[in-house]
Amino acid sequence: MLVVLPGLEARILVVEESAKAPPPYSPIIASCAPKLPKNCGDEVKESVLGLEGSVPTADCCRQLVRWGKTCHDAFAQLLVSREPASQKSSILSNSKTIWEGCVDVEESSPIISSCAAKLSKNCGDEVKQSVLGLQGSVPTDKCCRQLVRSGKTCHDAFAQLLVSREPASQKSSILENSKTIWEECVEVVAQPPVSS
Repeated sequence: MLVVLPGLEARILVVEESAKAPPPYSPIIASCAPKLPKNCGDEVKESVLGLEGSVPTADCCRQLVRWGKTCHDAFAQLLVSREPASQKSSILSNSKTIWEGCVDVEESSPIISSCAAKLSKNCGDEVKQSVLGLQGSVPTDKCCRQLVRSGKTCHDAFAQLLVSREPASQKSSILENSKTIWEECVEVVAQPPVSS
């Protein structure tokens, strides 16, 4: 009798411990985790949890945006699952604020800022809609000329920024659209302008 009782207690302890264990990583988190350095992950975690004075550095923000919104959102859901339910709305609100702030930091990065100055707002919108694959969206010849003048490095930087803002499932179509638009615009520039 004495031998069985400790065994039962041990089994009960194991069941209780597993009931308290955090949920396992989702496949998204498992694939995302290695892509963000630990120090940046810690900065984002502390900021999303609302720890006083915690804000990701500009460098961490750039890494977070490159990490992507899908990974960021999955990370926020993981944090929500590990904290009391009363903190859910605060965590999700902080997560949204951190993401938007970091996107602003990325947009103000030197390459994006200098590239944005080379395109008119209308042309930027045309390219964005085309790259996102919105039906019927094609840059005008005038916009193509601006885009090619801005350079492939700028075009690729814009495409990467768009990829970071959209669901991961759209990454390949955005990059393919970006490549197609660049090639079409290079062809437009190769043709002499039509005089009116």
